[in-house]
Amino acid sequence: MVLERELIQSRGFRNVQEGTDTVGFEIALRMPNYRGVWGSLIDGVAVTVDGQEWSREVPYWTLQGRTFSIQELRRSTDVRWQLDELATVMVPLAGGLAVGVHDVRVDIALHAPYIPAEFQPSIFTSQRKVTVLA
Repeated sequence: MVLERELIQSRGFRNVQEGTDTVGFEIALRMPNYRGVWGSLIDGVAVTVDGQEWSREVPYWTLQGRTFSIQELRRSTDVRWQLDELATVMVPLAGGLAVGVHDVRVDIALHAPYIPAEFQPSIFTSQRKVTVLA
């Protein structure tokens, strides 16, 4: 799999269905750091779509085929976001997003064990226009 240069990947941006209900939307993200990171060092992702904001505590993360709340990810001991792996974040939103182009921004918060706590977390920001097809 070839990853795009941007943190927010153009593929993987879609509404999420549970049965006949649209329960939210997903964004595929590339690892922003120069190496992978343990799940317990991920401090969430703030998401903004067309001016509507969700805090770092809201999205669910899917890594290595497993889905976590941010609280579960912080307590995890056996999951890692690899450099060459996409993370999928799901933002709960009844009805999802309208079909069309959306202005999306993410602020990914990561901790690094070798940086003093007072300078943590590191925030990696990306913004781009992405399209929901259906």
